[in-house]
Amino acid sequence: MAIEKMSMLSIVGKESELDRFTVEYLINSGLQPENAMQILENGWKLSPYNYEGRAKEEKKKCEELLKRLNLKYSKETSKNKLHLDAPMNDVSIDLENIKNEIDELDSKIGKLKNEVEELEKIKEPITHLTNLNFQLEKVYDLRYMRFRFGKIRRIHYHELQKKLNQLEAIVLDIQEDDDFFWIIYLTTERNSGAVDGVFNMLDFKRIWITEVATGTPKEYISKLEENIGGKKKEIDELQQEFNELKENRKEKILKLYENIKLYEKVYDTKRYMARDSKGSFYIVGWIPVDELKEILYKIKKEKYIRYVVKTDHEAMSTPPTKLKNNFLVKPFENLVEMYGLPKYTEVDPTSFVAITAFFMFGLMFGDVGQGIVIAIIGYILAIKKISLGDILIYGGIAATIFGVAYGSVFGREDILRPLIVSPMNNINSMLIFGIVTGGILIFVAMVINIINGLKEKDIGRVLFDKNGIAGIIFYVVILVFVGFMIFKGKQLVPITVLIIILLVPLGVIFFKDAIITKINTKRKYGEKFKSTEEKEGTAEKSFDLLETLLSFASNTISFVRLSAFAINHVGLCMAVYILAGMVSSANTWMVAVIGNVIIIALEGLIVGIQVLRLEYYELFSRFYSGDGHEYKPL
Repeated sequence: MAIEKMSMLSIVGKESELDRFTVEYLINSGLQPENAMQILENGWKLSPYNYEGRAKEEKKKCEELLKRLNLKYSKETSKNKLHLDAPMNDVSIDLENIKNEIDELDSKIGKLKNEVEELEKIKEPITHLTNLNFQLEKVYDLRYMRFRFGKIRRIHYHELQKKLNQLEAIVLDIQEDDDFFWIIYLTTERNSGAVDGVFNMLDFKRIWITEVATGTPKEYISKLEENIGGKKKEIDELQQEFNELKENRKEKILKLYENIKLYEKVYDTKRYMARDSKGSFYIVGWIPVDELKEILYKIKKEKYIRYVVKTDHEAMSTPPTKLKNNFLVKPFENLVEMYGLPKYTEVDPTSFVAITAFFMFGLMFGDVGQGIVIAIIGYILAIKKISLGDILIYGGIAATIFGVAYGSVFGREDILRPLIVSPMNNINSMLIFGIVTGGILIFVAMVINIINGLKEKDIGRVLFDKNGIAGIIFYVVILVFVGFMIFKGKQLVPITVLIIILLVPLGVIFFKDAIITKINTKRKYGEKFKSTEEKEGTAEKSFDLLETLLSFASNTISFVRLSAFAINHVGLCMAVYILAGMVSSANTWMVAVIGNVIIIALEGLIVGIQVLRLEYYELFSRFYSGDGHEYKPL
């Protein structure tokens, strides 16, 4: 349960082998590359690689092709089997050739489908003329008459019936359907303008019969159906050819896609690399110590590869942070990362958060029944791979454990006897317990701050900081003195002596910068004391000291909410059951259930927020920076 140790690995090799080496040894190796141009010495006369976007473009083309063919790339590649089958140029050419084959067949099929669609459009209106026996090619060759064919809405058809006697036209009803009447009308050439005007006002939808239509409507429809059938048969043949081509090219396309993805990773990796005029490439990166042996064992077999390994202390740059926690506390990494990743030199607070968040949530929301419900909800979310689910499971378990201690089941305290304490019947004890808990947690946070100072070799932070040894002395003296006053009813030492004792750590905190400077000037040899804080003026120091005194008091008292919410939970549940008792017996259970649902949702959310507030504001602010950068391997 810590931050994984890192080593810096520098590799030099022949540029002609770069693509192959990157795929076979670097991808999936656990190496996080750093900018080689910034880390390696300037005197080496190195130059960066130019960015290549070709693989991304080809990848997009290939993904579009896979989508068109309804193919999915799901091959799980082993890091021992990754290899490039062909140069990028050949991959691009092969992909383009396959795409052209697909496009050609697609184009033919699409063209035929459009032709069938057009024929169907021509055929559809003529089906309404099948009951008539006349030659289609002759209706538009009439010398003195004008032929019109189309449809008119029912509401307008009835208006037409009223005007028939006034029209110089012959109107024939052919067919009718739900919305339209299909009609033909004939009129003289001289009256055609007036008659057409009337029909247009009645929203007559004229259908134009194509000039190539010949024979009777039945004969022409027969010809159209024969033509449509032939084209559909041709489409089926082409579709079969398309399916065979897809099946034959499937493995090739997926293999090309795999190679393109590998080239994309190669080009992305080159952004961090450097090259020299002698045809060598250089790559530098961080790798977990546990994975270093594996990659070194492999690259030792390469004749033209040289490498150098440096520990995290020997390297000039700061290693990335990779959290390493067991399955019990791993879900709480999300809470830590919400605040920020720990620096490589910091203590990983995940275990601390797991223990304290578990304890605080249970203390504020102790209830057996509601805790089980929360755990079940968390389990359902965890099955759906929602990260909050695991945390809710722990929260439900904590609430259940403290529910047993409080003797509370769905807010009722007459089912179980309290194993330890009943919050509502021991309010003063609960409030004191919350403050004592806060004092202990703040003390632990300050101890972690000292450990972080030792890890970073920041002696000022360890000895003279408000959250260092000086701060701990001040805080512990205050806690012991106040504790004796509350529990024993007497002063441990006189007030005058207490003030003198407290002035010593306060003076150390106030004159922190001056003490560090004094020590450094007296030291002739060895490393100077380090301080991460900037020097401040007297006024700033005075206000900072006052803020320190206030924060110790406010942060400690802030933990009274642990007990207050436990008492509040009992009060809310009592209110629910009082309301339930005021309604009819048939609705009692309904009110109780709805009330418990509201408590679980509302108070559960509020308690969760309070846990985060105590973690981030009262505790993290004393020892944690969260300035680490994430480990992102190739």
